[in-house]
Amino acid sequence: MAQGSSPLEVEYEARADRIRAQMRRDGIDALFLMQSLNVWYVTGFWEYVPIRVEAVLVPADGDCVFIVSKNEYEYAVKTSWIADIRYYTEFPEQGRHQNPYDLIAEAVRDRNLRDGVIGIEEDFVPLAEHARLTEKLPKVRFQHAGAILQRCRMVKSEYEVDLLKKAGQVATSGWHASLEVARPGIREYEIGQAAREAATRTAASFMSPSTDRHHSPLVDGVQLIQAGERSSISHGRGSVNPLEHGDMVAMCFCLTNQFKGYKVGFARNMAIGEADAEMRDVYRMLYDAQQLAFSELRPGVTGSYLDRIVREHIHAAGYGQYIEHRLGRGVGLLYAESPDLKEGDDTVIEAGFCLSIEPAVYITGKWGIEIEDSVHVTPDGWEYLTEPAPPELPVV
Repeated sequence: MAQGSSPLEVEYEARADRIRAQMRRDGIDALFLMQSLNVWYVTGFWEYVPIRVEAVLVPADGDCVFIVSKNEYEYAVKTSWIADIRYYTEFPEQGRHQNPYDLIAEAVRDRNLRDGVIGIEEDFVPLAEHARLTEKLPKVRFQHAGAILQRCRMVKSEYEVDLLKKAGQVATSGWHASLEVARPGIREYEIGQAAREAATRTAASFMSPSTDRHHSPLVDGVQLIQAGERSSISHGRGSVNPLEHGDMVAMCFCLTNQFKGYKVGFARNMAIGEADAEMRDVYRMLYDAQQLAFSELRPGVTGSYLDRIVREHIHAAGYGQYIEHRLGRGVGLLYAESPDLKEGDDTVIEAGFCLSIEPAVYITGKWGIEIEDSVHVTPDGWEYLTEPAPPELPVV
């Protein structure tokens, strides 16, 4: 690392070093990444539109090479820490390759990897893309290596935890704005608009023109919100459905881009005007289920164990048949990352994991309730990334 490197450059160099350590362990000479979230993770350029080939080559020894389309080149140069950024064109231009595969092959040769072992994302690279790469690089031995990024992305750095804490504040500001505007007659999408506006203002408050002039605070994605009987739809988009007195309202903020590409899991419920006894009791039961998971969460336990004890709690209350999904998952650049907190995934939880805990029941034709918060696992326990859920169902 050169003297005078910025904290951001230090962060991304550290990521590259972690990746290289695992590559050397697996006998890989370079890692070639095309999946947009992995490219974002390595390059720091997270605002490009992933409709063309944008890729990064990470040699075990030597500097990274970032391959972009010409229309993304200027933005990449202004936002990525990588010095060697090369572009391809979609039309003839002197001295430039007209397709990404020739440029990728050139970068591989420049790094003396023409007969090396190169890891690829086997669960992402289509057969057609793989065929083009093998045609351009016939002596390269391509090896499955998607697990390297999966492992690296599960354990978050202090920099990432800070971004996720800010993302948590962005999400919770959207929730509080929703509570302020919810009333009979307002339509679901109008609550979503209020949430998005508040979230964007909060994100902007964390940004500075001197350091973030090329980043946007605008919250994108789709706001999940359903009222009344629709609240039993676990992933319903905000519609023109108007709220009525006595409605259960379910809101999930997982699909919105909450802060600099990082997303937390966060979901809340409220009742409009009044809540009946069953609504209140089931909400409290799920709150207690979440607290049960938190009481057991620490490094060394498995997500499958947490999922099992929470499902047993919900079954004991008589609502097990209304469970539709796992207890939780990892959070980060994607709203659903590894590991899954479910039976069958025996990943041992480590310090540095950032997880959502989201017990829920969905009763078709009636209502649904999900209490979701995100946490950062510490060496001796955990800390909230989002605001703690209230123990009683909010009524507005």
